[in-house]
Amino acid sequence: MVSEEVRRRLRYVRATGSEDLRRFPDFLIIGPQRTGTTWLHAHLRFHPQVFLSEPKELYFFSSLKTRDPKRFVSDQLGHYLRFFRDPPWRRAAKLALCLRNTGELYRPIVRGEATASYAAMDADLIDDIVALKPDVKALLMIRHPIERAWSHAKKDLVRNAKRRFEDVSADEFRAFFSDPYQRRCAQYAAMAETWERRLRPGHLYVGVFDQIATRPQEMLLDVMRFLGVRADPRYVDPNADSPVNPTAATRIPGEHRAFLAGLFADDLRAARERFGVDWT
Repeated sequence: MVSEEVRRRLRYVRATGSEDLRRFPDFLIIGPQRTGTTWLHAHLRFHPQVFLSEPKELYFFSSLKTRDPKRFVSDQLGHYLRFFRDPPWRRAAKLALCLRNTGELYRPIVRGEATASYAAMDADLIDDIVALKPDVKALLMIRHPIERAWSHAKKDLVRNAKRRFEDVSADEFRAFFSDPYQRRCAQYAAMAETWERRLRPGHLYVGVFDQIATRPQEMLLDVMRFLGVRADPRYVDPNADSPVNPTAATRIPGEHRAFLAGLFADDLRAARERFGVDWT
């Protein structure tokens, strides 16, 4: 149950004290968007020892301060925890799939969720998470900031808006790239620092998007070990190197690439120093 001490520490989550914290997620896939979180979710969700919430993105914590009407539903902990229990039909489906794919029973020992917007959350929201689950783990995915921003812009301005690429003006693209949230999505070093300062040592995993194409099996096995579940190649889908939720391939026009290169110069340098990635 949620102790009175924990309830006093919570700033945004509302708890009655009767909630069962054993159902609180053990790990969070925190994004940001277009960095491979959907791929990671898709390839972990049928591991026999892993439970992942449905739908993929709950937006619970990231909407607590903004109360965005498109995302915010409730600030009640009980509402959030209801996503971490399989209804009988879903449990039966997962059991059948695990038996078919691995020959094992579906017996989850860790629970998780994947909401990409958690990556850039304010520190006080992360404090609420850690108050409720002190040993929670987080998986941060990172991608070349220019490629990530371009992919995100195509998704929001073209695919989701049901527009043609040619109908989106250069000013619209630049306004999207310059949005404060989009700027935060490129600040991987700062994200890692904010989360790492609040998590226990070794409880932050940083995955690089490029590895989905170059070493998908090794990456998934690394994640399994990080989560504390069995790491075995038979849990890796043979098609793990295929993209999930891709946008149409479109070369970044030179004017946009030059604008993004200037916008993210400091972020690229910080990522190289913090993670050792060289995206030049």
